[in-house]
Amino acid sequence: MNNYVQEGKALNLVAPAGGVVSGRGVLIGALFVVASITAAEGEIFVGRRSGVFDLDAATHATNQAGDAGDPVYWDNTGKKVTRTATGNTIIGVLVEDKVSTVATAKVVLIPRLVAPGAAIPDLAGGADLPTTVTKVNAIIAALEAAGIVVA
Repeated sequence: MNNYVQEGKALNLVAPAGGVVSGRGVLIGALFVVASITAAEGEIFVGRRSGVFDLDAATHATNQAGDAGDPVYWDNTGKKVTRTATGNTIIGVLVEDKVSTVATAKVVLIPRLVAPGAAIPDLAGGADLPTTVTKVNAIIAALEAAGIVVA
């Protein structure tokens, strides 16, 4: 097979306007990654598109709390994880419960497979949410059993 390029867990990308900071989220079109290095606009950086990360998160007195398995979104204006779906891009699920006033969230990234703005059925909430939480918890347990994630 001579058309294989790479595994794709880490990608060499060009830093967008404003550059990127190591350990922080970056949204380029529909692609969400966490920067492995700090880079100025136009420079090459490595973006991790899978894994579990502690990311900056929105805070609020009441509406930013979430339970392990709940979907989270990227607020590209505030450059933070949020529980607010409207106007934001889904990036993954919480690995641990998040208190509404805490400014970080432990998130497992789930690469997008749909166009921006389209619903992702398994994470859209409603009647499917308990099934989604069960699926995510099973994935996390498998990652822990494989030694990929340490609880």
